This record gives sequence, structure tokens and C-alpha cells, in this order.
Amino acid sequence: MINLYFHTSDPAKRKMLDWFHDQKIDVQIRNIMQKRLTELEIRHLFLLSDNGSDDLIAVRSKAVQEHVFDKSLTFNQLVIAVYQHPKILKNPIVFNEQSLVTGFSIEDIGVFVPSKQRKRERLSLFGKLYTAEFGKVSGSSSTGTDELLEE
Repeated sequence: MINLYFHTSDPAKRKMLDWFHDQKIDVQIRNIMQKRLTELEIRHLFLLSDNGSDDLIAVRSKAVQEHVFDKSLTFNQLVIAVYQHPKILKNPIVFNEQSLVTGFSIEDIGVFVPSKQRKRERLSLFGKLYTAEFGKVSGSSSTGTDELLEE
């Protein structure tokens, strides 16, 4: 299951939701200001992040500036700070069992497209390129992807 956490309705959140809708991917949405994260959920986000607080904390945000956070916080202190001030997190945060992405980057959120769907799209593109280069091959399916997807 893919989860999307947000604390403000900014353009990045709307773009991400539109992208998931276009890809026909279901997403659990949660406003973390209305339903706060537990300390366990915060720890889980840090566990999923590749770069720890650099991936999750919006260091240039007004919330961080107001609360004067520094790099000397222990992990437990950081978890408590996020629990008390969720707006210090980047917005939005989207994650599943293996991956976590913050903000809206079309290149980064592609990790949430199922592999079979990615393969189908890639083969369709290759089929279009082949057709443009060499013309339609007789006896092939319209995209040439059906046989390859069975593998």
C-alpha cells in the first residue's frame, strides 16, 4: 500500500495526487496535522529514508526556523521534535514498504509504479520507436508487448 502524508495543501501534493490518479494507483492519504503521527510511525519514516533527517526535515521551512533545530539533536530528540512539530517535515511524503520520496519529482515517484506496468509502458515505447524506424512488422501485435509481458 502506498501512503501519502502531508501537512499543507501545496502544489506538490496536488501534482502527486494527480499523477497517482493518472497512473491508476491507489494511495492512502493522511493529513498529519489532523491525525498526528505516532512516535513509532515517525521512526518508521526515518527507517525508510536513505539519508535520514536530510530526506525528511525541511531545513529551510519556517517551522524549523521558529524552533531552532540543530544537528546536535539525538535521534530520540529528533523524533520528539517531529512529533511535537510535524510541519518541520517535508511536504508531501509518499512511501510504501520499500521506498520513500518527499516532494514532487516525476523521476523519483516512478518507483511506485508496479514493475509489470513499467515494463508494459517501456515495451510500448520501444514498439513505437521500432514502428517509426522500420514500419509495422506483419504478424505482430499492435504494440508487440503482449508476448514479452508473459515472460
